[in-house]
Amino acid sequence: MSFSHFCSAENRVEPGLLYFEIPCQSASAGLRDFAQHAGLALIFPQKLVAPFQTNTLKGYFSVEAGLNRLLKETGLTGRIYSGTTIIVEQGTASSDSLAASDINQRAQKMKAKKLKETLKNGTSGLVMTLLASHLASAQQAEEENSQAVETNNLENIIVTGVRGSPRSVVESPTPIDVFSSEQLEQQGQVGLFESLRYLVPSLNLPQRSGGGTATFISSAGLRGLNPDQTLVLVNGKRRHKTALINTSTGLFSGSAGVDLNMIPSSAIKRIEVLRDGASAQYGSDAIAGVVNIILKDNSDGGRAVISNGQNFDRGDGEFQTVGINSGFEFGNSGFLSLSYDYQDRKQSNRAREVASVDDGGLQLFPLLEDGSYDPREYTADRMLTTNFGNFPQTTHSFALNAGMDLGVIQPYVFATYANRDSGLTFTYRVPTDSRNVSEIFPFGYRPLEEIREDDMEVVAGFKMYALEFDWDFSASYGSDETSWFNTEGLNASLGAASPTSFYLGDMNAEEAIIQFDATRGFIVNDTDLQVSFGMQYRRESFEIGAGEELSYADGNNGAAPGAQGFPGFALEAENDVSRNNINAYLDLAWDVSDKLFLAGAVRYEDFNDSSGDEILGKLNARYELADSLAFRASVSTGFRAPSIQQLGFRGSRGQFSDLDNDGIAETIVLRQTLPSTDPAADALGAEPLVPETSVNYSAGLTYNPITELSVTVDIYQIQVDDRIAMSTQFARGDTTESITGGTIGDEISGLLDGAGFDASLGAVNYFTNAIDTRSRGIDVVASWTPEISTGTLSLSTAFNYNSVEITHVDDNPEELSELILADGSEYEQFDRERLGTYTDAVPDYKATFSSNYGIEGWKLNLRATLFGPWTVLDSEASLDHHNAAKWIVDFEAGYEFENGIALFTGANNIFNTYPVERTANSMGSSFYDTYSPYEFTGGSWYARLAYSW
Repeated sequence: MSFSHFCSAENRVEPGLLYFEIPCQSASAGLRDFAQHAGLALIFPQKLVAPFQTNTLKGYFSVEAGLNRLLKETGLTGRIYSGTTIIVEQGTASSDSLAASDINQRAQKMKAKKLKETLKNGTSGLVMTLLASHLASAQQAEEENSQAVETNNLENIIVTGVRGSPRSVVESPTPIDVFSSEQLEQQGQVGLFESLRYLVPSLNLPQRSGGGTATFISSAGLRGLNPDQTLVLVNGKRRHKTALINTSTGLFSGSAGVDLNMIPSSAIKRIEVLRDGASAQYGSDAIAGVVNIILKDNSDGGRAVISNGQNFDRGDGEFQTVGINSGFEFGNSGFLSLSYDYQDRKQSNRAREVASVDDGGLQLFPLLEDGSYDPREYTADRMLTTNFGNFPQTTHSFALNAGMDLGVIQPYVFATYANRDSGLTFTYRVPTDSRNVSEIFPFGYRPLEEIREDDMEVVAGFKMYALEFDWDFSASYGSDETSWFNTEGLNASLGAASPTSFYLGDMNAEEAIIQFDATRGFIVNDTDLQVSFGMQYRRESFEIGAGEELSYADGNNGAAPGAQGFPGFALEAENDVSRNNINAYLDLAWDVSDKLFLAGAVRYEDFNDSSGDEILGKLNARYELADSLAFRASVSTGFRAPSIQQLGFRGSRGQFSDLDNDGIAETIVLRQTLPSTDPAADALGAEPLVPETSVNYSAGLTYNPITELSVTVDIYQIQVDDRIAMSTQFARGDTTESITGGTIGDEISGLLDGAGFDASLGAVNYFTNAIDTRSRGIDVVASWTPEISTGTLSLSTAFNYNSVEITHVDDNPEELSELILADGSEYEQFDRERLGTYTDAVPDYKATFSSNYGIEGWKLNLRATLFGPWTVLDSEASLDHHNAAKWIVDFEAGYEFENGIALFTGANNIFNTYPVERTANSMGSSFYDTYSPYEFTGGSWYARLAYSW
């Protein structure tokens, strides 16, 4: 099947005449010329039109009359579908009668606005405009089930991974998933990331990717790779990254990806997930794949949704979400779609009360003079931990998507803005803790950190047809600004004079892009050749601003300096870095024959920093082995330049260390995470970061024997070299014995002292290119919409198996060559536990099963997700924690009234499944691994009320 699109044409079919001058030529070429002049989308089966020629058409005609004249007595007929798309098929009936019959029958089954929304042109960026249509059969859609099948196919025309001519999911030369706004809403989750966790088998979203502020960052990786190794687009345009960077040593260490939860779900029309390397097509970051979010572009109608829910256990984790979208029409060809989301999630906690002191529990208060326990030991709340679960967040987000057709050009603009407050409660500081000041908190305290975040992006541009090419010119600006506060805590080093709240500083990231893209379809010996090219300029910047002085000050009383939890950014941490990138690409796609499709892309990237320049390439092919069976394959090179956050982040915190080797960690030293170019990092062997590079291979089969059934199977391998990771913490207080008879700490002290750093700088780690990995796996996706006697039924399943192997770890740099242990072995930058976060902490496989049944307004949805086994490695195998495979089952039921009101109720994790337990710590927590790929807070219920107009 071939697809062609030339410009946005909402409501172009109207009274009036257009001038056509089309010679007699092949039907394929003639139809494309006609669609171009009419400004409509075009769909036709290549096999059907190949034997025919169109008539000469010259003069002024209406679109309908011109189409009839063009195809008169050719054996082909054309019809206008929903005023936007020409569908060509075989037959003798007139285009006008076919169109009228089709529209009238569909109007009895669907609201006209729903058809309009389903088929309307969505603004895309690096690709041409979305076509939401499919080849309708000659048989009219009388049965409700047939209509459901057709609607499903309409929603599965994709634009990601191809340029110019959209294709269906099955006809795509690379594996891709498509998820509608209805599927996202059915998940009953708070946030877009959380919904995709149960829709995309190869996506891993841990409950927490690490400790501390890493819990703020919504991070998810495809195919076992990091979040920043997946490129995120909105309407085909590159989305800016979050300013927050994961500085933990856990999952996704050192990554700074795109936070999808800053985009209102109510604004999303669909999401396309390309599961293949695409750096040559889209640029840096697209190693694991591409997520393309298509925004709603409705010019009328809308939908409002409100939902509430909470956890089964303890009744905590209450959440409320509100989503509103409304479309407006302006002028004769313009649309404006506005959306707003509100999300509020309360804290949940799965910690348990600790035993009393009489039963061996933790002692909270000092002993009395007579040696007895303080009476408060028996009255104090023994629920010491309150943060072993989800943290509270409140988000307001907005989106705008607008465009219009002025004939010569089609201007467009879309934008998002989000404001989010996130709270993080740190571990309880007991009254006797040296990090507490009893005069301020006699019962101890839990430091409370708050990050207030403002995230925005705006993209504006225009499309036009000139020089026989479709052009797209655009400019965009995105930013994420974060302000950090300690709203309850203290700086223990200041004693009783310490404030109890602090401004900790800010981290901000910005990205500005100017680009153009051009595409044109050529007819070469009656075959379709799509030629696309483009160029982009991008500027990225990252800034750290210092907090108030008391948030990082050292009062020199022997206690830990800085605000508890997370010390403020000191003046030394202030940084402002930026860089520029210029890139250009050429992309070719050729329908060589009815059976063979070939495509290739080449891209040149040039950065003005240590990332340097790179040439990338991709080749892919699809061959129809039979009418219902096709083979597809691709090979590509990719890369990811170090993120601007990795180049510019520096942070510090006070930490107890044993500097005099007496076995007691009584001295406070400063631990810093530094850019690789910092002098202290350089003294320990750091080198400027270079891009990660990759080679991707994939091959698969697609099977589509009938319209109602499709199956795809794809295998893949991703080799990634020079992966960026955080080094180990090089500490002066490291008491590990050295081969010299001293300690590793002695050697590190010598390096730091020699570089001019005194003992206050006690520990350093930095970002480094040090690890090579290889991911291998298989994806299986199947969907079936069987015809049943009553109602509609759709079934789908997806499976991913993924194995990650570390193929190489760099040797220690020359500066660390003296770090030899007493047994003669080399000091390990990456120990067993750290390496395990790449290979074992993510499930080996994940499978999803979904069924949807509808009848006379009722809708039922049953979903089941199987998360495979995963293991958290420790320093030795006997301490590893193994987590068995677990099923998570969800259910939703609801009714849609004819007046547009719909009511749903459902439950996620209806069997209240938890991960495997291990021994709790002294604070009554940590008995579940926080890397859990599903929430360790158990099941939840929700109710949702919606109204569509």
